[in-house]
Amino acid sequence: MKENKSGKLNMRLVFVHITFWGFIIGFPLLYLLIGSKVDTVNFENRNLAEKPVFSLETIDDYPLEYEAYYNDNFPFRSKLITLNSRISYQLLGEGSAATIVGKEGWLFYNAENIGNGISIGQFKGIEKFTDEELMRAAASLEATKAWCDEHGCEFVLFIAPNKERVYSEYMPDEYQTYRQGDGCNTDQLVDYLRANTDIRVVWAYEDMLEYKEDHPDEPMYYHLDTHWNYLGGYIGSRALLRELGIEIPPADERDRERVERYQTWGDLTNLMNLGASDLFNDTDYVFHGYPVEGMQIISDDVNGIVGYMNPGRDSRDVVIYRDSFCNIMRYFLGEHFNTIRMVPKEYWDPSILEENTPDVLVIELTERFVDILVDEHIQP
Repeated sequence: MKENKSGKLNMRLVFVHITFWGFIIGFPLLYLLIGSKVDTVNFENRNLAEKPVFSLETIDDYPLEYEAYYNDNFPFRSKLITLNSRISYQLLGEGSAATIVGKEGWLFYNAENIGNGISIGQFKGIEKFTDEELMRAAASLEATKAWCDEHGCEFVLFIAPNKERVYSEYMPDEYQTYRQGDGCNTDQLVDYLRANTDIRVVWAYEDMLEYKEDHPDEPMYYHLDTHWNYLGGYIGSRALLRELGIEIPPADERDRERVERYQTWGDLTNLMNLGASDLFNDTDYVFHGYPVEGMQIISDDVNGIVGYMNPGRDSRDVVIYRDSFCNIMRYFLGEHFNTIRMVPKEYWDPSILEENTPDVLVIELTERFVDILVDEHIQP
């Protein structure tokens, strides 16, 4: 009887060993056969390490470079990371270094953790300008306005609000307890410029807050992305156009369609390596009739310079120094002017203004980047 039990135990140990070593040996072999077909997508917002070339010249650095390559490319890495991230997001309600999981599945951007803005410090109200920084920001903007005045050009500053400002009720409670009551550096800057300069400031939050109060069930931002959706972009565009003397109908009077669909993309989805599109049935809007008939597309690359022509409409030529929030605005703004060029910071060169001086210059930026205005100079 004892021999029988001992034999069964030995058989189980043999089975465990076979299974273990079969996995160790078979896993890489399986990856060699099918890995290139099932593990090809990089869900991270960075370039993965490439396989180093071995030679006598690279022998000193080769071990560390190969380790970095393997760490970024080991079998089924993307699938395993996505699985871990989904467990964190869907079961534990936890984000990543760059993301915060809010209420009802909303994701927010922890920009400070990856050096891409100051959004959480602004939300808490602890990100402030000193008096000297406010004066420097105003002086920088006034220098741009002075150049525009000298060249017969209108100048407007446009600020798009952070998502967590507009939808603060979806931020986790622990972040709410840290909030200060007198605003952040954005509020300081807007108030200072309006009180002490004649710079035209469009603070899109004011229009968005008004719309939200009247239409609480119409989201203006994506749940899994930092950006506003097409409704938010339309409201922001309407505010800017109004400042430039062009009135367009309110969003709720436009021919539009509300759509509920799974997001197939999202910067916060990528930052958290969630990978797939079946996480959230998000809300967006289709504004019918865009791009408008007669608008000539010069360039429509949202990752570069976008430009449009509308002969016979408003005769002004417009240049916008922009960030990614302008992508959704481009058609709403693009239909109205003789020419309009929207240039990302990465492509900006002051000679753009000298080569063909515009009638209107707009600086458009997202709230979390307002601190760059302290030392930003975009004029020639």
